[in-house]
Amino acid sequence: MCGDPTPTEMLKCCLGGSGNAVLPSSVEARSWDSSLDKLLESSYGTALFRAFLQREYAEENLDFVLKVERYRESTAKKREREAWKLYRTYISIGAPHELNLDILSRKVTDLAMITPHVSTFDTAQRRVVNLLQNDAYPRFLQWSVYLRLAYPDLYPAGGLDNE
Repeated sequence: MCGDPTPTEMLKCCLGGSGNAVLPSSVEARSWDSSLDKLLESSYGTALFRAFLQREYAEENLDFVLKVERYRESTAKKREREAWKLYRTYISIGAPHELNLDILSRKVTDLAMITPHVSTFDTAQRRVVNLLQNDAYPRFLQWSVYLRLAYPDLYPAGGLDNE
């Protein structure tokens, strides 16, 4: 992580430390509060949300959602190998980045792994997106880094306590 950064420093950190990082406009940043999907359509928004989730120790949720989207787009031949990789990384008990799934979502995914297919992770992904949508995303919208980026006139640097 990158400490207690300004929006510019946070985006530079999230985007690989590039000294040439250009901040999105405050208008673009404000558009992210319309929906989680809108936030994730933006590479800047996704990077900033990832940084927020890192602070929350929940980055694996975003990683899983994005990787399942890529999984769906892969060829059938590649999909089976990718399914087991996703399963071992996020779904199985004791996985390195085990998701906080309810027993039903985990069981449905376990059964779908008998013959992996394009919709194998739908239930687990819906559960994780629901968690992000109803928990992390509203807190992200109150995060000082986001507020300073989206509303610079209302929230000048150093004027917020929720670092």
